Amino acid sequence: MLKNRHFFIVLVILFSLLVAATGMAAPQPQLEVDQAPASKQIAAPPADIRDGRLHLPDPSQLGVRSHSAMIPVTLTPTAVGEWAWSGEFALDGDNISLALFAPNAQNWRLAVQSPGDRMRSLDRAAGQSVSLGIEGVSYAGERYAFAGYKAGVWTVQITSASAAAASAAADASAADATAGYLVLSSDSPYQLYTHLSTHSLLAGNEIGLATYAYDANLAAENGAPAPLVEIIGSATLVVQTATGQKIELAMVDDGRHADGAAGDGVFGATFTAATAGDYTAQVTVTGASTDGTPFTRTSEHTFPVIAPALQLSNRTVSATALDDTRLQLNLRGTALNDPLPNLTAFAEVWGTNAQGEMAPVAWIGGVTTPHQQGSSVTLPLILDARWIALAGVQAPFELRNVRVQDLDTAIPLAQTARLGVYARQLPAAARATITEITDDMLMGPMPDAPARAPEAGVVMLIHGYCSGANTWPTSHFSNYAVFSDLNQNRTHDQFAQLIRNYGNNFSSFGAIAHSQGGAASLHLYTYYWSGLDYSSGARLIQSVGTPYQGTALAGNLALLGEIFGVGCGTNWNLTYDGAALWLSGIPSWARSRIYYHTTSFTDRWWAYDYCNIASDLFLSDPDDGVIERWAGQLSGASNLGHKTGWCHTSGMRDPAQTSDSSRNSNMNTYANR
Repeated sequence: MLKNRHFFIVLVILFSLLVAATGMAAPQPQLEVDQAPASKQIAAPPADIRDGRLHLPDPSQLGVRSHSAMIPVTLTPTAVGEWAWSGEFALDGDNISLALFAPNAQNWRLAVQSPGDRMRSLDRAAGQSVSLGIEGVSYAGERYAFAGYKAGVWTVQITSASAAAASAAADASAADATAGYLVLSSDSPYQLYTHLSTHSLLAGNEIGLATYAYDANLAAENGAPAPLVEIIGSATLVVQTATGQKIELAMVDDGRHADGAAGDGVFGATFTAATAGDYTAQVTVTGASTDGTPFTRTSEHTFPVIAPALQLSNRTVSATALDDTRLQLNLRGTALNDPLPNLTAFAEVWGTNAQGEMAPVAWIGGVTTPHQQGSSVTLPLILDARWIALAGVQAPFELRNVRVQDLDTAIPLAQTARLGVYARQLPAAARATITEITDDMLMGPMPDAPARAPEAGVVMLIHGYCSGANTWPTSHFSNYAVFSDLNQNRTHDQFAQLIRNYGNNFSSFGAIAHSQGGAASLHLYTYYWSGLDYSSGARLIQSVGTPYQGTALAGNLALLGEIFGVGCGTNWNLTYDGAALWLSGIPSWARSRIYYHTTSFTDRWWAYDYCNIASDLFLSDPDDGVIERWAGQLSGASNLGHKTGWCHTSGMRDPAQTSDSSRNSNMNTYANR
């Protein structure tokens, strides 16, 4: 038996050598749930404090821009035994389009009346089959184009005699829900900007949304545009709570409903989030452009509300020397939940310089495990005392912009502006001569490499959110392993830990990642020790089509998911707000190890161009069918360029961005392993 075992080991070694020599894929171990990964003790230099990248984001700068109206359709019975719905909508601009998304749309009959025309039925053959989605989440619809028609008030009628449609409509009516959505769009420059009023999304808190109209011809590509005054006639907010309850609120411009100053063109409404869970919201606005043409716009949003978990104490923070290099700073507070999960905690450390002024020392934080005794909780943070020496400061010290955030959503749980620090004795390193920043100052002491002998180093090919299959052509790569967690909805942290666990099968790995896989890889490298840290090569993490700043589609897909009942569910990390909160915990040294690519559709001056004509109803050009070009940017990382003629996934107008053999060959050559 022992001889057979030795013979088997020899065979495994020989096969591994063959894989490395021939460029074959490494053996594909199963994805396993592993023990909790070792967390890094992360820090960042004063420059990261000064440039503001590690501050919590302002929700008013993260609004969704909308040039369309997504109208809920609820069928009701008629006197002749059919089911019907009709509505009147103000449309402005040219090249008007109508799209219908509903599970039973094939059984519906559509009729449209444009301004000054008669009601006429739409020929289904004239419609275009479309789908709206991200990766494995896709909802089918039909689109109709109306070039050259007049702006004004349009009437749309939908009827159905189908028993299936009737049943669906009856169910929808009973639940006070919708049977489908009608999406109206044009090329009008008058668009809608809508944002959350707060990121303190805790049960029991007041949450608001604010909205205003703006002129897209005068606005920058991202950020908050300037509102137009006296253009909105009415605005309504409909919120669906975690329990399924619908709340309808009138939005007002009175300066008292999260809307800024009274009469500034910004409308707002607030509500109290009674329970934790996933919420959706839709804002509907009607108004008239500066030339008097009426318009209708909507904006769609999804966000989680989480349970309050912690209150921070304002007591002075005690700092204890762990060894000759490190200080442990203990944040104290009261736990509102028992037990508390792992959290992220961050703080700026400030000290007194030679002029007697407070100066930044370092930003510190990372994943922290709360220490609880009853309701009392301690959250340890680690400071490498070499930061004190490098800054040339001494006591008194203080912490600024202290915050504790939920690990999965990055929603702030507790914050305080300043805390005093008491350190009885500083480590010897605080008095050393420090001339450079080392990796262990940024990440903490690196653990020894695993004692076991896993497979050789590889480049890991990583898919995105809810992917139904590996998105990378494996023939384009050598010495690779394929990460596979198909048809799943993971937070960045959950996704990162799965990558780390799978990577434990190899001595080291680099990452080539698509879509959310790029953000998850960055999260892994920032917060946890993994095979990424033991790899070597020119590029640690390479990504294509990653929504580092989110995508506007998240809210639209959340509403469609409620009526189609399929898909992976909503993902807060992929929204503008969720992505910005997450990025506020990613320091410059981690970003610098990212090499990213963005793509968009082929741009032809004589034609209407798009990657996905359905998502084009909601995204701002240029985009790859899922992600706008601006939202794929990551400040502090290496931008390897933007390439047209490639879309996010297969099935769009241009080829899938992961199938570009030229780019794949380049990434394979420079990938860490």
